[in-house]
Amino acid sequence: MRFLPALVSIMLLGPAASAQTTPILPELNSKRLLNELQVIVAAPPQGGDSLTIGLVIRFGAIYDPSDKGGLANLVSRMFFRASLDRTRKDFQDELSLLGATVDVACDWDGIRFTLRGQSVAIERSLLLIYQAVGEALFTEEDLAQVKTEILQQIEGPADPRQRIRVQFEDVLFRGTSYGRPLVGTAASVQKINIGDVRLFYRRYFSPGAATLIIVSAAQPQVILQRSARIWGVWVKKDEVPFTFLPPTVPAARTIMAEDDPASPAAQFILGGLWPRRDEPAFYAATLATRILQERLTKALPTSLLTVAVEGRRMPGPFYIQGQAAADQAVGEIRKILNAVEELKNAPVTSEELAEARKRWIGEFKSRLETAEGICSVILDSELYRLGTNYAASFPELVQALDPDAVQAAAKEWILPGGVIILVRGSMAALKAPLEALGTVQPVR
Repeated sequence: MRFLPALVSIMLLGPAASAQTTPILPELNSKRLLNELQVIVAAPPQGGDSLTIGLVIRFGAIYDPSDKGGLANLVSRMFFRASLDRTRKDFQDELSLLGATVDVACDWDGIRFTLRGQSVAIERSLLLIYQAVGEALFTEEDLAQVKTEILQQIEGPADPRQRIRVQFEDVLFRGTSYGRPLVGTAASVQKINIGDVRLFYRRYFSPGAATLIIVSAAQPQVILQRSARIWGVWVKKDEVPFTFLPPTVPAARTIMAEDDPASPAAQFILGGLWPRRDEPAFYAATLATRILQERLTKALPTSLLTVAVEGRRMPGPFYIQGQAAADQAVGEIRKILNAVEELKNAPVTSEELAEARKRWIGEFKSRLETAEGICSVILDSELYRLGTNYAASFPELVQALDPDAVQAAAKEWILPGGVIILVRGSMAALKAPLEALGTVQPVR
């Protein structure tokens, strides 16, 4: 059993794997149980005995109490340790017997469970996940162990790229529920007690806020019947409203720096907000960033630049991150800002747009070539309410975007009113060039 990194971008823009073949779209069968759990069954692309079961709970880290950041992430790591009828060893033994693996991932908008196994053991696999989630128990002993693991992660050596990205999001989302580390801080995690864990579970883990996906070649009606028998006993709870303060679009250029005199290189990141995952503008804006990535790759061929976005239920982050020699970093930032302005003010060529469309659609279709990929696509569509025909409509939706729509989205979403720039490196080399860009503040 693995716990995936808590924060995962919905799209990381870089060299893409092209998929030339057109996969057969999975046939979907669905049923809403009396407890309001949505169950969706999909056939794998090439038959066989593979099985993937996914479960998404539409409550994530944004629901953490303000003084106990990291609670949702901690709760996600408490599953498969104890239930009404199983111990941690029982879960491990059963997974081994089934030849199955389980991942649990927490992000801002939800908690996902993914089991990979074999269809011959589908009923036992469905029961195992239900016992882990629907009948979960949370003990002081398990809490102490999980807190120790998380604190070791927080207090361990920080990856420089991850560190500056966390600092960037702290500035971008300050004053909102996103304005803190998803995994929490050492202080906030220390505050979490067993009562907090149990309350979060009782309040947010409900069939009405969940979707169960089974990708298997077994008969759909048989799977739906077995799923209803096992998962239909899960008791529905009251719906919790989504009422959060949205972040504010940066209105000016904000430059922040952190001195690292011993480092010959400088880490930098700049960006702003991104449309919600369910907004129509998400697609045109994302195509614009993919074109921007290609232009930056040509303009700065020796730089290791990442253009990334994260779609969330509220506006998420858009950022461009890189590393350069301290005496070259500000020059690269200037080139990036110039490339952004050019994208917003000069027409996108038909060749650029065609290549960006081809790559993105190819990546999407490649996900539909595996059972796990199909499950992931359906989990996305359910979490963000993208529609039951999302897999079928995605290519047509992207193909319909023209240069004017892409350029309009770039103007609206790629650094429209301001930009946040963070740099970490030797201020002896960086201070004067940064001040030429604007007022420099220390990273708080």
